[in-house]
Amino acid sequence: MQSKAVTIATIETNDFSMVAALARTIWFEHYPGIISWSQIHYMLERGYASNVIEAELARGVAWRLASDGERPFGFASWERFGDVVKLHKLYVERAARGRGAGRQLVEVAMQDARRSGAREIVLAVNKRNYVSIRAYLSLSFSFQRAVRDEIGHGFVMDDYVMVRRV
Repeated sequence: MQSKAVTIATIETNDFSMVAALARTIWFEHYPGIISWSQIHYMLERGYASNVIEAELARGVAWRLASDGERPFGFASWERFGDVVKLHKLYVERAARGRGAGRQLVEVAMQDARRSGAREIVLAVNKRNYVSIRAYLSLSFSFQRAVRDEIGHGFVMDDYVMVRRV
C-alpha cells in the first residue's frame, strides 16, 4: 500500500486545538522513559495552549503542519534571532514516521532561514532522546554543546544543542 504524499501548510487559528491534541498524542507516545509524566504534562501546558501559539505567531514564530491531505500527523515551529533560526519544535506521530515529514519540515525551515539571511539553524534535544538525536544527525545537524536549564516547577531541560549550517 502506497502512502499519501506529505503536505506542509501554515497553521491557522482554527488549527490550535488540533495542534494541542496532536502534541499530546506525540508526547505521550514518545517521552515516557525520557522525562517524567509530570514534566510531560507541564511541557504540554506550557507550550501548546491556544493563547501560547497565538502569542508566538504574533511575535513571528513560524508554525507548520504536516498532513497527508486528510489528517495532520506532525508539526514544527521556528523563529529567527539575528542570523540564527531556532527550531523550537519538530514532532511527527510514531505511525507516520519514515514518510519524510520530519525532513520536509526541516527543509521548509531551511528555506525560510535562507530567505531571511540566517547562517544556521539550532535546536535543543533531550540527551536521552536517542531516536530524535539519530534523526537530527541524519538531517546534517551536529552537536554544538550540552546545556542544563531550569524551566520551573523543579523541572530541567537536560539537552544537547545541535546546529546545521544553512
